[in-house]
Amino acid sequence: MKKLLIFTLGLFLVTACDKEQAKTLNTTEVSAKDPKEVSLVQETTKLKNDKGEEMNVTYFAQGDDIAVKLEQDGKKEEILIAKKINTKGEPVFANEKMMWEGALGAGGKLTDDQGNATQYTEIGESK
Repeated sequence: MKKLLIFTLGLFLVTACDKEQAKTLNTTEVSAKDPKEVSLVQETTKLKNDKGEEMNVTYFAQGDDIAVKLEQDGKKEEILIAKKINTKGEPVFANEKMMWEGALGAGGKLTDDQGNATQYTEIGESK
């Protein structure tokens, strides 16, 4: 009887360890998602500033982050990652060169690395 009890307890412990290892392996596979994977790409919005300069803005998900792609006339496209929310409740996107404050469909403000801010509005939107 004593041997049967020890055998049952041993079998229970081995089974419990196997289940714990399986859970750990499954968790690792799920968290190995590519941080640069692009998904949920929104329709590109055309914006214009007071000087007549145009810019295309595209919001999308990059891995677990929200991002925006800015394409300005004659300049290299920039990808900015959401960092925080401003006082208006709009997301603030930034990289080492610039910062974009705005929301989908509402235009926004672009600030360069010297601190110069430019307001952009949607093309066709009345002022």
